Amino acid sequence: MRSAVIRRSCAAGVAVLSLTLLAGCSDSGEDGKEAGKGGSGSAEKKTPALSAADLEKVVLKDGDVKGHKVTAPTVTVEQKDITTEDKACAPLAYATIGSVVDRPGATVQRETASVPNPADPKSLDVTRTLIRLSSYEGDGAEAALASLTKSVDACAKGFKVTADGTDQQVTKVAKTEAPGGADEAVALDIVSEAEEAKVPMKVVVVRKGATVAYFTALNIGSLATGEDFDFPTEIADAQIAKLA
Repeated sequence: MRSAVIRRSCAAGVAVLSLTLLAGCSDSGEDGKEAGKGGSGSAEKKTPALSAADLEKVVLKDGDVKGHKVTAPTVTVEQKDITTEDKACAPLAYATIGSVVDRPGATVQRETASVPNPADPKSLDVTRTLIRLSSYEGDGAEAALASLTKSVDACAKGFKVTADGTDQQVTKVAKTEAPGGADEAVALDIVSEAEEAKVPMKVVVVRKGATVAYFTALNIGSLATGEDFDFPTEIADAQIAKLA
């Protein structure tokens, strides 16, 4: 029974996020509450947009975060693969499902997976996080955060989204505590339902200068139970520190 639940939940998860993030789905599992600004509020000095090569230098690498393995994803999600019935919900859908908001100049991606407890190597308590680092020209990074915030407010009651041809219903969009250390930060609890499975997700988006970091996290155990899980804050903290 558990195997069937996990397979069905994994299928739904693939629909709401990139295939690579849930490539580790298996029975073994091997593989203050408001969003807001994370900075000090002082005036920012404009920084130039980073190139793809520059982003590669600052994106998380394996060994940067204890207890998490970092790899390069083999599959990515593009905006053209994601559609919503209400265009106002598109920025939120992009950030949730594994794409980016607006049109960044460059983007690099990584995937992280928490390492199971050595005492219970078959535990399903494994959190996988897709990271996208995007750089924007001019005021593009600020505009992307503004678009996302507006979308969250407009679609807080949920919305229908189609990802890679599969329909699903986002039933929960709730603001939660955003990480510190960034110029702006938004954190969300998301629940999506597809193929009779409930998929809890955590979405965190932070801006540091002209760079926006997107994090979308899924927990393999939660895919089986539909229960909540904790966002791995150490992942966001480590990435923000590298952008400082």
